[in-house]
Amino acid sequence: MHRRIAKIMGSDRFEIGVIGAGAWGTTLARLLANNGSSVQIWCHEPETAKSIRQNHVNTSFLLDVPLPKSLGASTDLLEVVRNTRILIATPPSHFTREIAKKMRPVITVEHILVILSKGIEQHSLALMSEIYAEELNNLPKLAVLSGPTFAREVALDLPSAAVLACEDEKTGSLLQRHFHSDRFRLYRSADLIGVQLGGAIKNVIAIASGIADGMQLGLNARAALICRGVAEMTRLGTAMGGAAETFMGMSGIGDLVLTATGNLSRNHNLGEKLGQGLSLDECLPPGGAVAEGVRNAVSIRELAHRHQIEMPLCTAVYQVLYEGATCTQALQQLLERERPDEEMCLPNFTKKYN
Repeated sequence: MHRRIAKIMGSDRFEIGVIGAGAWGTTLARLLANNGSSVQIWCHEPETAKSIRQNHVNTSFLLDVPLPKSLGASTDLLEVVRNTRILIATPPSHFTREIAKKMRPVITVEHILVILSKGIEQHSLALMSEIYAEELNNLPKLAVLSGPTFAREVALDLPSAAVLACEDEKTGSLLQRHFHSDRFRLYRSADLIGVQLGGAIKNVIAIASGIADGMQLGLNARAALICRGVAEMTRLGTAMGGAAETFMGMSGIGDLVLTATGNLSRNHNLGEKLGQGLSLDECLPPGGAVAEGVRNAVSIRELAHRHQIEMPLCTAVYQVLYEGATCTQALQQLLERERPDEEMCLPNFTKKYN
């Protein structure tokens, strides 16, 4: 049984605070509460908080999934941060800096912050951990959770696995005890950079995979695309300091396979519509849902240029999204490149890649 911070600090305190009541935030709050932790979730909308407290369901996300009666909900972000010591951050990546700034007045060195947001900030090209470290003055210990996990399947208690990256072994072990269950297997890593880059790059490759499916290019093409996507991910990731083996694991190839093939993937679904000839505006998810790959395509292109890494698949997606290229033109450009030499997944900066 976990040591109960709630008992130590009083009845109005919670062990874990979840920032964001979207599908992922709600799912993780449910998982942690069912594992025995005292959990409070921060909701942007008052109606969502009321529904969770009174009806034990999130009416905006996962409507058919009952939530534990013990789960608390609040619309006061600072209250949630003050009343907890372990924080789970799930907002879309483009809101990360704004949320971090709001948290700053009450964050302390006693806090542990687990980042679930996947993305790279545009313009600054900062990873999510770098944003929190900067805005929170390096006060909390940081960890990242990523992997092949659709929120809905985790919420339905279907078997799932993920990876938790944390440079501090004691903190990583503590977090693993909170998250791990017989239906949610959590592996450990110390590679914050690699785990985050895998989670961001796979969204762009998933759009490419969706485009291929929308164009009916076949299963062979999809498999080849995923394989070369891993190569692009590994090249950039290792150039930025990530470990090559990270991209062969849960947050690399595992997350990529799921997002590039699963019908619950917003990025794959968006790409499939693009491949069928729809415009980007027609492909964007309804109801405020986010296809992170659309934004990530910009940041990844800039990072590739900065580190002089060739990423033809990610470049093709960028051209379709932002430069007016048709999917057919992007495909033709990929096929007309020079004949490939030996297959290389790991970086070799002395030669060009095909």
